[in-house]
Amino acid sequence: MATTGKVNGTDLLVYVGGTAVTHSDSCSISMSMETRAASSKDSGGWREILEGARSWSIGCDAMVALDATYGIEDLWGLINSRTSVTLKFATSDASDRFFTGTGYLTNVDISAGQEDTATFTASFEGTGKLKHSTT
Repeated sequence: MATTGKVNGTDLLVYVGGTAVTHSDSCSISMSMETRAASSKDSGGWREILEGARSWSIGCDAMVALDATYGIEDLWGLINSRTSVTLKFATSDASDRFFTGTGYLTNVDISAGQEDTATFTASFEGTGKLKHSTT
């Protein structure tokens, strides 16, 4: 049954090629649209703009586990091979709406403080259309 009401952030995950990033503790999706200049002498000194190119990105923070189902080892492979992947920002409930598209892993940061759990941040940049769907 589809999720209703306000969504608990714990339920949202980043999926790479159909597998959720393991031990994730936060995730995000960002959508934006550039603008293009449209001011002229007829604008009376006011800036005018029109729509431009749209873009999107997905990111997640997770704990490093060397035996993760999908973790830092897999992400290293994406950076090393420069491979595009299918990304999905969704809950684990297959009947919920979700965002999906193709993107590239553009950044991975690993942090390992003394007597602290090692963590990483992964950033993906979308290429092409971001789709919003229920299937």
